Amino acid sequence: MKNNHIFKAVFALMIILGLSSCDDREIVQVENGAASIVMDLSAEQLLLDRNYPDNPALNVSWSQATYTIPVEVGYKIEASATKDFKSSVVLGTVKQSIRTITFTVRQINEASKTLGLVKDVQGSMYVRVISSVGTNQLTAMSNSTLVKVTPYALEYPTFYLVGAACYVGWDAPKAQVFFKKDNMSYAYTFMQPENFRFLGQRDWNPINYSIDKPETNEANRYFKLTSSNIVFGDQENMKFTGPAGIYKMAIDGDAATKSLIATPSTLGYIYPNLYVVGTPNGWDAATAIPMTKTSEGVFELTTTLAANSEMKFLGQKAFGDLEWGNILANNNGNSGFLGPKGDNSNITFNGNGGSYKITVNLKAGTYTIIQ
Repeated sequence: MKNNHIFKAVFALMIILGLSSCDDREIVQVENGAASIVMDLSAEQLLLDRNYPDNPALNVSWSQATYTIPVEVGYKIEASATKDFKSSVVLGTVKQSIRTITFTVRQINEASKTLGLVKDVQGSMYVRVISSVGTNQLTAMSNSTLVKVTPYALEYPTFYLVGAACYVGWDAPKAQVFFKKDNMSYAYTFMQPENFRFLGQRDWNPINYSIDKPETNEANRYFKLTSSNIVFGDQENMKFTGPAGIYKMAIDGDAATKSLIATPSTLGYIYPNLYVVGTPNGWDAATAIPMTKTSEGVFELTTTLAANSEMKFLGQKAFGDLEWGNILANNNGNSGFLGPKGDNSNITFNGNGGSYKITVNLKAGTYTIIQ
């Protein structure tokens, strides 16, 4: 029995020694992709080209991690902007029989963005390989290798809402475009319990976006995550199940997320009055300029706008709860999209002292200013 205990202790020691020695044997090699079309691709530098997102950009290879007993070894390839890997991103994982992997331009660019590298500016990316047995057991990591990467700005889809659930119905040429800021797209707009989908253009083809489920046509699968009030509708469409009203529709187009969240707005669209407050009246809510109601939720005003004009819309002659401005807080501008109080900023418009027609559509969540 005593000999048995000694054998177990020696066996455990052999495993530990094998693990420590494997760290010296693993080497990360960053090599050119043989068919790469990325400009200035080399072992030390990558200038990523947005025109070829699916082409090979970076090949990583390493020597085999060995253990004192035959086991199946898995490998995880990590990248970091700093040599200490305090913050890292997983580029990929492979099994024992594979000791090389190639990443595309898009994959390296997305990793660069996650790590905080700045577009069009050369930055540092460190690469290393971590070996493990089973589920991250007996892990050992290689040395790290530095690659200088110049990423490009990621481009995200433009989304056009269409369907019986929304304001425009099934009229593709009038599909409602969403406000886009980086990877996020938004609109405060009317929704009701019906089917809908998103288009990639104001036409039925070529791009459609729907829920990512096996029942959906494969070409239309996109949204990996939706709020509970958005479910599978049919092979081409999603279905909105919430009560009719104004919702903040928020899309995260990040490749790892692809989410669609519909959140009820605190404001509706049926109001008897709407007023303009801002530069034209000196920001005095008590003397806010009344607009003319042309249909439910739609108001118009023709007025003079000078250079550097700013304004908001009020549902009362006071700075109360009924307030709309340029969509998103800290987003002054003239986007054409409305946001309610708490999620808006000033509308800014550079007029020339002439006459302009302002149209507000609370149901669609839009406004226009036309001379």
